[in-house]
Amino acid sequence: MSTFPNLRRGLTLALLSASMGLVALARPALADDAGGAQAFIEREHGKLQTMLHAPASPGRDAQVNAALDGFVDYDDLVRRAFGEPCHPSMPSCEDLWSGYTDAQKHELHDLLRRLVESSYRRNLTKTLDYDVSYKGSRDVGGDTRVLTEAKSRSNPRETPVRVDYLVKETPHGQRVVDIITEGSSFDKQLYVQLRGLHDYDKIVAKLKDKLAKKD
Repeated sequence: MSTFPNLRRGLTLALLSASMGLVALARPALADDAGGAQAFIEREHGKLQTMLHAPASPGRDAQVNAALDGFVDYDDLVRRAFGEPCHPSMPSCEDLWSGYTDAQKHELHDLLRRLVESSYRRNLTKTLDYDVSYKGSRDVGGDTRVLTEAKSRSNPRETPVRVDYLVKETPHGQRVVDIITEGSSFDKQLYVQLRGLHDYDKIVAKLKDKLAKKD
């Protein structure tokens, strides 16, 4: 049985939870915010929130994608999804990324990037009734983990969702390289599911199929 349905569920959960942050109310960053990572998350969420109030259109989608370029480090996210580097909780995992040719890496990067963008846009409108509170940040092996909690405004009894963002300092500034939903790493979920498919051609075929269904 193919494991790709699990990848779809994991991707949707992580991106749905991440998009909850886009409705967060602006708040000052905490004084102990390592390197201003929390301030970065709040600022970028504010930009995306403003865009979401515009009517849906190809132009708005293009604006959201451009904003995501300044929010997510797709290069790092894709490499981590293929075990480079391996998630800290999986010391015995295999570096799949190093086994691909440059052409294969380019194709996988493009497909996963498009899938992330498409899933993100589709799930943004589903979380407009959530507020996000910021719970501080902490250093994680040189990166910074920003802690947040998303709570439904329409259903106050609903259990809040814990969504954390792993922020990395890059040559282009701070970027998100992983999203941790209720303790579950997006990069780790992707790695487990992609590795389960084993064959490169199967991975590509499934990613293309998923994108086709979203068009």
